[in-house]
Amino acid sequence: MDSRTKDRLSEALSKMSLLGDDDSDRMVIALDFGTTYSGIAYAFSSKPDEVHCVTEWPGSSKTVPKAPTVLKYQNRNEFKWGYELDRTAEEKIVGIKLLLDPDQKRPLFDTAGAAATKAEIAKLGKPPADIASDYIAAIYKHALKVIYGKVPKAYLDMLDKYFVLSVPAVWSDKAKDATLRAARNAGISPIELIKEPEAAAMYTLHYLKHQGMEVGDAITICDAGGGTVDLVSYEILNLDPLELKELVPSTGGIAGSLMINKRFENWVKDMVGERTFLDLKETDAYRRAMKDFDETIKPSFRGKNDETAYVNFPMAKIKDNSSKGIKSNTLTLSVPDMEDIFQPVFEEIDKLVTHQVNEVRLKRMSSGHPKGAAIKAIFLVGGFGESLYLKENLAATHTGTQVIQPNGA
Repeated sequence: MDSRTKDRLSEALSKMSLLGDDDSDRMVIALDFGTTYSGIAYAFSSKPDEVHCVTEWPGSSKTVPKAPTVLKYQNRNEFKWGYELDRTAEEKIVGIKLLLDPDQKRPLFDTAGAAATKAEIAKLGKPPADIASDYIAAIYKHALKVIYGKVPKAYLDMLDKYFVLSVPAVWSDKAKDATLRAARNAGISPIELIKEPEAAAMYTLHYLKHQGMEVGDAITICDAGGGTVDLVSYEILNLDPLELKELVPSTGGIAGSLMINKRFENWVKDMVGERTFLDLKETDAYRRAMKDFDETIKPSFRGKNDETAYVNFPMAKIKDNSSKGIKSNTLTLSVPDMEDIFQPVFEEIDKLVTHQVNEVRLKRMSSGHPKGAAIKAIFLVGGFGESLYLKENLAATHTGTQVIQPNGA
């Protein structure tokens, strides 16, 4: 079960004051609309501690907490989404969430609106907000089907329903408005937006009760996902019940793990040459290799003590080149190569973390806090937050502050 999606719901119950004083039951449905994966959780106000995640998705034979945020249109109104699509298929719309905020400052290695996605959108003639609305409507309708299979339909139909949708901390007012319109056009209302780092913090703060935290401690949450990285910092005012104070405004940027994929693509192009690369990109071999990198090689990379990885492009027609380590359609991906791929993305994330941490220290120092300016811990959450490379490098640049990856975050 996806703890971050669940705790977005817990935060929603608190923020929206949905529990109330009367005995009438209410239902809250929380949507984690992500750049790479999306999920839905729900709960009833009569049993707020019982949070349920949708784990059954069309096209998937496994129970998983999220579905890929991808679409492929057959025509303007009909499309497949999530696991219904072949994960290796190239001609699909990905990263649609990032296109809701086109004015957001992006690093040079940005991968948002990849060529295939731009081509699909242009061919379709639909604005990104409408495409986002189609996807949100699809996962919501599916979620209702799942819920109706577990709770009597007549009971669900009579309940008041409230919705919560997460957005990056850096989202502009224009992007928030586009996100709200996309959700409302999908039939989701009344709805409230929650900043992603606030939502991610809820799980972390439940977790840290057992990590030696004390009243007065300051912590920073770094929520690193596929597209965005968001940060928020709190001071613990009370542990039981948990009481927090946000120390400085939440911050973030577009520096998620999709940027690693883009840099890997560029590495492949440099290895095989541009002409071969253009032909290779049209093959199933290329898509399978990208999937292997995304799901296996990238998540397991730790850094300089790792072993060389080998990327296979089955049945491709890549010329052998011993000087470049290319043999039998297999490319040798050395540890220095991997470090070159990761390093600029890490530097972007570290810049965001350092800025947030420095703001917290300045505030605590200027207020003469009895515990001083120190930050007790940096908590890494989110899909990219599970990266061992990211954890070890942040720990190396923020000595004296513990960097923690909570289980299941």
